[in-house]
Amino acid sequence: MNGPDSRRRIAAEEARRRRAQSNDPLAPLRRPEWLAEARRKAIHLAFIVLPLELLFEVLPWPRTRGEFRVLFLGLTVVAITIDVLRIHERNVRTIFRRFFGELIREHERLSLLGSTYLLLAALIAIEVFPQPVAAVALGFTVLGDAMSALVGRAWGRHRFFRKSWEGAAGCLVACLVWAACVTTASGLPWSVTLTGAVVATFIEALPIPLDDNLGITLAAGYTMKLMAG
Repeated sequence: MNGPDSRRRIAAEEARRRRAQSNDPLAPLRRPEWLAEARRKAIHLAFIVLPLELLFEVLPWPRTRGEFRVLFLGLTVVAITIDVLRIHERNVRTIFRRFFGELIREHERLSLLGSTYLLLAALIAIEVFPQPVAAVALGFTVLGDAMSALVGRAWGRHRFFRKSWEGAAGCLVACLVWAACVTTASGLPWSVTLTGAVVATFIEALPIPLDDNLGITLAAGYTMKLMAG
């Protein structure tokens, strides 16, 4: 007898919960899918140590351009080796699924991980750009890509291509903040780093087949290199 009444009460409670969430701007940050994205991007954000070390050289090693090249080459080779084993060896794949299953995107299950592309981007950047340009471009990649994903996942409502305007705004703000923090230390003109921030945001938003970690780093880096002369 109480079946329909019970269902109505449940529906009413669900409606009240949704209204409460709509009035709480932080509610999206508690969704399971956003928390999973945050865990993925926490690893991505940890790579900010690479551009910081390129700029400030806090550690005793590496210091020279050649030493950075050796470091990035070694890390890239290790990352690619692990990816190849993960893709082709069942035991390695099982271990990855057990410990990092939710952190691996669907398209990464049979391809290189985003972290591997980021290391490859760092290797290419130190090879073809002046060290300050490489550092600033990598910072755009680390921070801009992460903020685009986190903001877009939480509050993205207005879509274009496969991204959102809100995510693009998050990317731009992150890139501008990075530029503001490192322009003086890099020795680059403000016009160069600010243009790099805009280019990084534009590339991140485009649906190009190239991985964002490579696309942002190369586009922003080449733009700044050409402008800086």
